[in-house]
Amino acid sequence: MSVDAIFMALADPTRRALFDTLRRAPTSVQELADRFPVSRGAVSQHLKVLLDARLADVETRGRQRIYRARPDAFGPLASYINEAAPPDDPVARELAKWRSQAPHIDPGALALLMYFAQIGQYVFKSNEEVAAQAGLSFGDVTLLGALRRLGPPYESTPTRLARSFWISVPGMTKRLARLETLGMLHRKDDPGDGRGVLLRLTAKGLNTLRDLVAHHQPPEYHALLELGADERRQLMALLARLLDLIDRAHHRRRPPYLIR
Repeated sequence: MSVDAIFMALADPTRRALFDTLRRAPTSVQELADRFPVSRGAVSQHLKVLLDARLADVETRGRQRIYRARPDAFGPLASYINEAAPPDDPVARELAKWRSQAPHIDPGALALLMYFAQIGQYVFKSNEEVAAQAGLSFGDVTLLGALRRLGPPYESTPTRLARSFWISVPGMTKRLARLETLGMLHRKDDPGDGRGVLLRLTAKGLNTLRDLVAHHQPPEYHALLELGADERRQLMALLARLLDLIDRAHHRRRPPYLIR
């Protein structure tokens, strides 16, 4: 079993799909030919390559030849990746395990998702720690920041904020009531709606935000500053495009923020 033979055998998408089928259950040539848009002869040729690469075994059952994926098929590949991966990179180590178990998955895309997950955990934890210095949660700070970005007089209705932040109105009401108790928000009647209210950012809320932004940026902010300006611009453009593609995959447009 050689790494080169494994790579060559699985480079062909049809052969890779046949191999994935064998991994799920032992299958005959005829069954494979019935499932795939290729001839029985082509299936046999693909299976021969898998046998030569020692990715599959075959046994005779009556008049049929039954093929199955070898359980140790990716042993050499796993060893190769483990040796090549930097020992101090946990993502690389985990990726090596995935490559041995799911070779049909694009390793580059999977690695990016793993990095995003780790970065996201750091960002969320750091922002919660920064907000806690002011007795708030990150969701509180994000909501107050939305009011601030509206500009003077820093006010909005609860319903408009709930719609913008994609959370339930009851959830928004509970959060706003707590912020009002803390003196960060002021509630007043909405002159444009006799039954509605307007929520305005108070001087205390505004000063709290200014202090957090000026003096308490999380470590991830400073890490980004270590990238060059061109690198940050490229990263921003790529992430904006990626987020747009993810929006399309979910068939919806994301809200500006998601507050939990």
